Amino acid sequence: MSNEYYRLPLNFEELLQRQPLARCSVQESIAQHLYLMLTTHFGESRFDPAFGCVVWQQDFEAMTNMRWKDNVQRSVEQMVAAREPRLEQVKVLVGIEDFEMKGVNQRIRKRLEVTVRAILRRTNEPFAFRASLFVAPLSVV
Repeated sequence: MSNEYYRLPLNFEELLQRQPLARCSVQESIAQHLYLMLTTHFGESRFDPAFGCVVWQQDFEAMTNMRWKDNVQRSVEQMVAAREPRLEQVKVLVGIEDFEMKGVNQRIRKRLEVTVRAILRRTNEPFAFRASLFVAPLSVV
């Protein structure tokens, strides 16, 4: 039961050579799925245009207002409720903080912190996920 799921990204070379693909635990599988949903733009998935997160649509809006943060939090909550049936009692926290990028082009960017805490439906074990995304322009940490 602990290694029923495939690890992303899939290695198609191994698949074509009929080698076994890397597996992962249910917790890692859920984390991969949440990460994929967070970093996917609505309409990017040809098979499910509603798959994704509102972060991409609101990337360049004023990120300092509470309405933007609330919209992102609501979008993540709806996404998890609709597309991750392995979780229950889901709580989503979204935070925005300034992050200073040091180097040649020293500048301050906004970092979006998304935390999901839940219970695994099958085993009642606690589950936690955290992702950081730099927004405007969006990039992944």
